Amino acid sequence: MTDLPPSRIKDISLASRIPEGELAWMERLYPVTHAAGREIAGRDFKGRTIIVSGHLLLDNICVTLPLLDAGARVLAIACNEDSTDDRAAAYLAAKGAHVLGWSGMTPAERQELVKLAASVDADVVSDMGAEVTVAMAARGHQPWGALEATTTGLHVLTEHKTVPFPVFDWNSIPLKDALHNRWHVAATCWPTFEQVTGINLFGRKVLVVGFGPVGRGVAQRAIALGATTLVAERDPVRMLEAQHFGCIPSTLEDGLAAARIVVTATGRAKVIDDSHFGWLRDGTILFNVGHGSREIDVDALDNLPRKNVRPWIDAHQLPGERSVYLLNRGSLLNLAPGSAAFGADLFDPFAAIILRGIEWLLDGGAKDFAPGLHGFPIQIEREIAQATIASRK
Repeated sequence: MTDLPPSRIKDISLASRIPEGELAWMERLYPVTHAAGREIAGRDFKGRTIIVSGHLLLDNICVTLPLLDAGARVLAIACNEDSTDDRAAAYLAAKGAHVLGWSGMTPAERQELVKLAASVDADVVSDMGAEVTVAMAARGHQPWGALEATTTGLHVLTEHKTVPFPVFDWNSIPLKDALHNRWHVAATCWPTFEQVTGINLFGRKVLVVGFGPVGRGVAQRAIALGATTLVAERDPVRMLEAQHFGCIPSTLEDGLAAARIVVTATGRAKVIDDSHFGWLRDGTILFNVGHGSREIDVDALDNLPRKNVRPWIDAHQLPGERSVYLLNRGSLLNLAPGSAAFGADLFDPFAAIILRGIEWLLDGGAKDFAPGLHGFPIQIEREIAQATIASRK
């Protein structure tokens, strides 16, 4: 059994900054996850090692503490440079988890942490983005199984076809695809946008880049909020679908030239790069709601003069005396650290999916599966859906 690396967080004392009332309120926000957690806390998982890669937010506490209470060793690692709540990271470390991540990491710092996590001989991995999964495969380690939660991670796994252990895709289950991807991201990103910028969408021209489940929901909500909504999408079938939803089909270049607000939702890096900067209008606002932090080429923007003009807003000076405004350094806007957690309760069924999925793997659920990508167990999804319905009566 390999030793777990010591925690690398901003400040352990930040754990005390989470009021007891806030933790108690989390039980109200996450009733399904807490119910699953109470059962799992009574299990005996001593000697088991679990890696949980995700956004180090308060909801991660609901997932991690039951596993610790059951005797497991848990390594929690940030899946994004800019989404960590340093209070939550400190709280988890204080409770005995080994925690890797802090707000404002550089991409290089986070990649170093990914390598560190992948050096651990874990029994089970719960991943967001597949980076830990792929790094483990590269070093030849074979956990019992892994979970993957994102479209970005599925892209990564498709490109690395030699993962020598089973990986279970819960990004594609109807519960996540139809609810979280389609509705919940949009329900949280636009209130966060208004909070961060002070700008309402009425009469604004918005470009949504990507019309998968996340982009579809973001575009629909923008229309409902009064925006003229353009969509840039490579798939002509999705583009036609966007038109049926009331969006205006556009090429990426034409959309960038027309819109004043641009949001990316593709799950791929550098969808907007320096070759596109010339199309941007003075005053354009750029932000991302995809998993990665580089769908917009932040590194290329950082080669230009930059200044922070407001929390979560950086102005970048383009040639021709044009300024564009990047929100939350290109990371998921709806998870901007320190902003209001709009609709946090919406993630309850998905935190429960993670917890029950980890339990299923620890119980040997993957033993009859070949290496490679598989669907997530439908019985767990249905159990969580039923529990969620019951919790809202």
